[in-house]
Amino acid sequence: MTAEKTFKARRVLRDRTKLKQAIEEGGLGRKLGILRVLAEDHQFEMGPIPKEDDKLCVWIAKSIVSDMLDRHKRIDHREHWAMIEYMVELGFELVHLDTGDGDFKSTKVSIERKEDDFISSLFDDRRLRQLSAMREKSEYSYLVVTKSFADVKAGALARGVSERVVTGYIASLCAIGYPPLFIDDKYDASRIVHRLVEKIEDDISRTYVPRPAAPMPVEYRNAIIESLPGIGAKTRRKLTAVFPSIASLASASVDELTEIEGIGAKTAQRMVEILGD
Repeated sequence: MTAEKTFKARRVLRDRTKLKQAIEEGGLGRKLGILRVLAEDHQFEMGPIPKEDDKLCVWIAKSIVSDMLDRHKRIDHREHWAMIEYMVELGFELVHLDTGDGDFKSTKVSIERKEDDFISSLFDDRRLRQLSAMREKSEYSYLVVTKSFADVKAGALARGVSERVVTGYIASLCAIGYPPLFIDDKYDASRIVHRLVEKIEDDISRTYVPRPAAPMPVEYRNAIIESLPGIGAKTRRKLTAVFPSIASLASASVDELTEIEGIGAKTAQRMVEILGD
């Protein structure tokens, strides 16, 4: 920990108001930093809450554990042993995940991992249905392949599958919103999966939709709709074909929205909450 970070943590520990705010509103990293400084250095004056160091440690630790449990970072117990070993060390809970949850799951994210079964998924429609189920259950979903693209092509060729078929399959995955991320090292894949989940779960949402030059009303409408969670240009076009105005979209029910391809129940509920409020 740098001197600057240590100094800031100590300063927070000395200030009752700042300490309470950091624990109740701060991110996991800030809480861990405060707890580390508290454990390493007891040479500071305590404020009125809590008075003893051990009580303060317990208070912060409980907040950290609660924060981690609320994120529900999980890995399926049937995953490769190396992935389990890496992900458990990174704070993922080992559980049984249902079809549609992927191999890695958090509150907002589902990630499916493939390796040797990537080529076999070419001939199994259930794999695509599984990806569709992930999209319905999670706000964000991804596909990670722990093989290099060169190895995927070599494996396909060994099974009599042409490169043209492989590239066509990958293009199809991209078209439905699942461009595969090829990472041939399981450790690297684990770190990226972990960082991806952290990025989505921890970061403050920063939605940016560029304003068109000399915009027409319909362009403002499109920009507003695309700023909604989980709505891109493709889904927006499907929405506006049924609900051509913001007013009509705002009056739509959850059931009406879920009839639109690409809109799941969670996304529809969130849209109703946002537009209704």
